[in-house]
Order: sequence, then structure tokens, then C-alpha cells
Amino acid sequence: MDGLYVRRRFSRRLVGQGVEIGPGHVPFPVPEGVGVRYVDRWEPSQNSGLFPELGESPGFPRPDVVANLDVDRLGGLADESQDFVIASHVIEHLANPLAMLVDIHRVLRNGGLLVLLVPDRRTTFDRFRPPTSLAHLVDEYERDVREVDDDHILEYVIATRQHEGESGGPEPSGDDLTSDDIEYHRRRSVHAHVWDVDEFHQLLNFASDELKLYWTVVDSMAPGEAGTHGDEFGWLLARNDQQTPVGERRAKRSWLRGAARKRADRVTIGAQEP
Repeated sequence: MDGLYVRRRFSRRLVGQGVEIGPGHVPFPVPEGVGVRYVDRWEPSQNSGLFPELGESPGFPRPDVVANLDVDRLGGLADESQDFVIASHVIEHLANPLAMLVDIHRVLRNGGLLVLLVPDRRTTFDRFRPPTSLAHLVDEYERDVREVDDDHILEYVIATRQHEGESGGPEPSGDDLTSDDIEYHRRRSVHAHVWDVDEFHQLLNFASDELKLYWTVVDSMAPGEAGTHGDEFGWLLARNDQQTPVGERRAKRSWLRGAARKRADRVTIGAQEP
């Protein structure tokens, strides 16, 4: 089983017209006949210049909707206008993940699908970083943060140096970074926030219980699942407007059950106990 099996399984559920946000140089696969537009900040030549390590033809698509996802989010898309939104390895790059989840929920039609894939910090170059706390994310949401701050970038650089073993002895630091270096990493959109699957559950539970973002789990990707890249987790979620809020314990049980079953048929987030 190859590393794209679960992606293709999610993809088979996509119909109609939708968007992928921050597609990078490997856009998410969609079935023939399904319409996808790309929302991104940079033209292909600009992306190639920011990521020279990817080679001469990395495959960045031209954006159909030009937007800085931190500043503009999905402001260029109308309410309930999309059949699906793909957010594959993008939410960790954003200055305000909760605000983006709110905007994704807004632009989806009732029943519209969200493909949400997230890297597992325990198995990537983020393994030396502490998890992003829910309190931190809520604070950024309440302050309407629209730029990744310097502290996030410094944390990323230091952890990456630890991962690469560059220090050769003393604990690595970011003391040598100039303001131009920091801005360069900001333009490259490094990982601002990091989680494992349980830590990310807290974010989704808060979004359901407090922000009234209700979803039905159509499918799920467990950490390390066969048919994935092995360093990620995620869900295929359907916007569900018929739900009422419940406590975190019930919501978390629903999410965990969906991950454990790997194919959580019609598990509902925010549903009342029967």
C-alpha cells in the first residue's frame, strides 16, 4: 500500500466545485470531473524562488484566488459557496488556525466536505518543540492575529537546528538571526504551530463547543496509518448545521472513535448522546 492510499480514499468523496488552500508543490488529488481552484499568496515563480531546494520544476500551481491566508483568509469566497475545502498540511503554517477553521466552515455548504491533514509533531522536524496550547490558540483568535510573530519563527529555527544536529555541543539558539532572516522564514511560511493528534483534538473540541463549528466525520486518518506518509493525521469532515454543543468529553470520544476505526462512518461532532 503506497503513501497516497488514504488521500485517494478521501478524494473519492469529493464532488462539485471547491478550493484547496495553500496547495504547495504537490496539490491534493481530486477525481476527474471535480473542479478545484487554488487559493495561495504567491505565483509559481515566487514560490520556486522561496523554495530553491525543491528543484527547477517543483509543480506549484498558479493560484486562482490570490490571498495571504493569514491576512485575507478566505475573504474572497462567498458564504456557503463551496462543495469542499482542502487544507492539507497548511493549518500549522497559519498565524490563526481557529480563525481559518471558522472561515472554512463559513464558505462550505451544509454537508460540504473539509479535507484536513496535519503533520504529527512527534515524527517530524518539530519533535523538539512543545505543543501549541489551546490557550495560546484562543488568545490568537480573540486578538484576531494576522501575522506569524517572531517568537514562533525563532522556535521553529531552534528546533530545526536541534533536529539537524547543527549545534555540535551547546544548545542551539537563534541569536544569529537578523530581521531579514526572520522575514525570509515568515515568507516561506514555516510551521508556526505544532500538535500531535490528541493535542489537536482540543482545538477541534473548542471549535465545536465554543465557536459552534459542527462536523460529521466521514473518514479519518490515524497517526502512522498504512497508506499515509506516516507522519500525519487528519479527517474528512462534513459541515453539519443540525447540531447542538456538548461537553469536551463527549466530543473527544467521538473524535477518538473516528480515528480508531479509521473509517468513521457518520460519527458526528457536537451530537447529543442518543
